[in-house]
Amino acid sequence: MNDTTAKAIKSYMDLGAYVYMALPNTKYNAEEGGYKNSFNHWEELAEWLAKHPQYKGGNVGIDLDRSPLVVIDVDQHGKDGLHSLKDFLNRRKVDPATISDTYLEKTAGGGWHVFYKCEDKDTKQRLISAMEGLDVLNSGGVIVAPSVIDGNKYKATTELANIQDKPQWVDELGQDKTNSKEQNSQRHARYSVAERWGMIANGFEKGQRNDQATSLIGWLLSYQLHPRKALEIAEVANDRSLEPLSYQELEKVYTSVLKREIAKAKRREANYG
Repeated sequence: MNDTTAKAIKSYMDLGAYVYMALPNTKYNAEEGGYKNSFNHWEELAEWLAKHPQYKGGNVGIDLDRSPLVVIDVDQHGKDGLHSLKDFLNRRKVDPATISDTYLEKTAGGGWHVFYKCEDKDTKQRLISAMEGLDVLNSGGVIVAPSVIDGNKYKATTELANIQDKPQWVDELGQDKTNSKEQNSQRHARYSVAERWGMIANGFEKGQRNDQATSLIGWLLSYQLHPRKALEIAEVANDRSLEPLSYQELEKVYTSVLKREIAKAKRREANYG
């Protein structure tokens, strides 16, 4: 790790952020726990790196779950998120130029990350497409400067010390969409949360074994559970079934779902900074 990266990490930590490391040229921490392998003290991160040397030249991420930050992710890859943000602010009589008063980063994908301090998070949120080309993130992981993806750098364009408190308008981004998104999610869910817990407790039902195994594994992976842990839980459910799937059949389902989730993640990476 070079001095520039170490200095940036310590600056984020001084702000109260929890920092994790991603593998070189990626946005992923591939260890169990993923981005939750995060630290607010340099000594603890250094100790973790000593045990995981493959991350020493890697990218830098912030665990937003544990950090007092909210990020507006402005996509400029096939969408004009900057136009959406400026239009939104103009309609609320807010000068778009005030965005440059806080901490800004140009992303490797050509978009922008707009950072604000947010000490009192009532809810954890990843509001995707709050508006065209705009996400609002106060949960999950986010890659930050001085990371590099395919030779393209994340670059700070303002000073981290100038980061502002979250303005009211951030909470209004996508406000009208939140409830409808939740309703759509509930309406289209193949199984309820209670039914999925029932699968774990009582096994899969005859005639629905493949469908239920697919749903359960996909649900577990959506919570960023380590893939092998998701398979282990599915194996427990399968073992409790009156007529279990063969291990080969279950692993085939698992492999198919995992490939699908990886493909989704890659599409999200292509669309968002």
